Amino acid sequence: MSELELDIRKLVLDNAIKYNGVPSAKSVMSALLGIRADLRSRAREVKEITDRMVAEVGGLSLDEQRAELARIAPDLLGPAAERKIEPKGLPDLPNVQAWPKVVMRLAPFPSGPLHVGNSRMVILNDYYVRRYAGELILVFDDTIGSEDKVLEPDAYDLIPQGLDYLGVKCDRTIYKSDRLELFYKYARDLIQKSLAYVCTCNAETWRKENKAKGIPCACRNTSPEENIRRWEKMLDGTYSAKAAAVRLKTGMDLPDPALRDHVILRVSETEHPRVGSRYRVWPLLEFSWGIDDHELGISHIIRGKDLVKEGKIEELVWNMYSWKHPELIYYGRLKFEDATLSKSKSRREVKIGTYSGWDDPRTWSMQSLAKRGIDPNALKKVMLDLGLSLADISISMKAVYSENRKLKDTEAPRLFFVEFPVWLNLTRVPADVVKAEAPVHPDFPERGFREIPLTRKARKLIVGIQGTDYEHIEEGGIFRMKDFANFTLQKTPTPGALFHSREVERIREAGAPIIQWVPKEAAVPVEMTLVDGKKITGLAEPAISRIPVGTFVQFERVGFGRVFEADPSIRVAFAHK
Repeated sequence: MSELELDIRKLVLDNAIKYNGVPSAKSVMSALLGIRADLRSRAREVKEITDRMVAEVGGLSLDEQRAELARIAPDLLGPAAERKIEPKGLPDLPNVQAWPKVVMRLAPFPSGPLHVGNSRMVILNDYYVRRYAGELILVFDDTIGSEDKVLEPDAYDLIPQGLDYLGVKCDRTIYKSDRLELFYKYARDLIQKSLAYVCTCNAETWRKENKAKGIPCACRNTSPEENIRRWEKMLDGTYSAKAAAVRLKTGMDLPDPALRDHVILRVSETEHPRVGSRYRVWPLLEFSWGIDDHELGISHIIRGKDLVKEGKIEELVWNMYSWKHPELIYYGRLKFEDATLSKSKSRREVKIGTYSGWDDPRTWSMQSLAKRGIDPNALKKVMLDLGLSLADISISMKAVYSENRKLKDTEAPRLFFVEFPVWLNLTRVPADVVKAEAPVHPDFPERGFREIPLTRKARKLIVGIQGTDYEHIEEGGIFRMKDFANFTLQKTPTPGALFHSREVERIREAGAPIIQWVPKEAAVPVEMTLVDGKKITGLAEPAISRIPVGTFVQFERVGFGRVFEADPSIRVAFAHK
C-alpha cells in the first residue's frame, strides 16, 4: 500500500467510524482535498483510490473498522462516547476546496458560562471541524461590553469547563483583549485612507437626523489629518466616553439604516478583568471580527442569523482590504419552551446568592447539566439533528431528556424515595421476614439485588409510603409494597397495613397499585434539588448510602437524578422523569 493509499485508508476508516460504519466518499474527498492542497491536481486519481477504499472499508464490521484504525492510526480513534452521534441531514461545508484547511472559531462573550442556547453554535462548529480534520480556535470575545452586558471574570474558566463537558477540544485559545494594538493599527490605517472617521456628534442626534434620514454629518468630510488628531484624543483621554466614536464609511445611502456609517470603535473607561485600565478605546464585535477572521485564517463561520448585520459589516471591511471572504453560514433562532436563558439575570442571582452558583439548574449552564447528570451526547444529538435551517425553531428540553434517558437508563441503579411519608404500622408480617430484596436494575438481574432491612422495634414494623399513595388507596384496599409484599390498608384508628400475601401475581390480577416505600428505622435523609431550584427533602432506602458521588440513579416513580454530595448529607440533583 502506497503512502497516499494509507493516508486515504485512515481517513476512510475514521469517517466510517464517525457514521456508524458507513463511510462517505464525498466527505472523505472534501476533507482530504481541504487539508492536502498538493493533491488537488490529482483529484481523479485520489477519487479512484477513495472509491475503492470506501467499498473495502464499508464491507467491514464496525468492530473490524475500529480494530484496523487502532492499528494504523491510533491517534484518530477517540473514545467511543465521542463517536456515536450520527447527525441527520447536515450539509457539506461550501467551498472547502478553496481553503488550505477548514479553520473555524468559537467566539463566546465571557459574561458567564456556556448555556444550552450557546451549545448549538459550539456543537455545530466542533462537528464540522472534526468532519474535515480542521482547526478549531477558541477566541474570548472580551472587548468591553455595555452596561447590560458585563464581562464576568469567572467566565474565563467557566467557558473551558463547558467545552470540556461537551468533549470539544480547541487547538488554541486567543483573547481579544490581547489584540487591541492590532485593531488600533487597522483603525488608524482606515482613517488615513478616508475609509473611517472620528465622529463627535451627539449619538442620539446622529441617530435621528443622520442615520434615519441618510444624511452625512459634518464629521464625515473632515480630513484624514484632523481625524488622526481626533483619534489620538480618543486614546489619550481628551474625549470622554460617548464624546467620540470611530465610524466606518459603510455608506449613508444604504437601504438598511442599521448599516449606515456604523460605529466600529468607541471610548469606554470600564475596568477590564484581564487588562485593567490599559485601554480606553474598544472595538465593536463586527470590526474586531472583520480583522481577526482574516488574521486568524478563518475559512467558515457558523452562527445564528441574529448576527447577519454584523456579518455584513465584516464583509464591508474585507472588501475595503480586498481580502478573501470566509464562508458565512447562518441558522435560525432557537427558543427553548421550558428554559429561560439570561446570563445577565443568572449573573445577578449568583452574585446575590439567590442561585447556589453557576451550576444552579436555573442558569441552564453546561455546569448545571453536568451536575444533573445530563450526558453531553444527548445534547449533541438534539443540536445536530436541528441542522442548519434558517427557520426559527422552538423545542422543549424534553427532547434532550428523551435522548439522555436512552443513553443512561441502563446504567442507573434503582432506588425507593418517599418525599412526604405516611408511617404505617405493619401487622401480621411473618416473623421470618427480616428483609426485602429489590433488583439493582430490573433489566439486568446479573447486577444483583439491594437489601432493604425490616427492623422491628418494640415488636412494631413501621414503613413509610408516599402521602399521595395513602390518599388514593381506599380503606381496606389492597396494594403492594414493591419487591416486598401485599397489604390491606387500614386508616383507622391509626395508619396501618395488614399483611395479605407475598405473590405479585395476586396484585396484578386485582389491578391494585404497586408503590415504593422506605423502612422507618433504616431510611436515609436525602435533599433533592429540582430543575426550578427548589429543594425537597425526603427519605430513601438504605442502599443510597453505598452509592458513590457522581452516580446517576433512578428514584422509582419519581425520576432520574445524580448524587453530587454525600458528606455531611446526601444531596441529589434532579435530572428528569
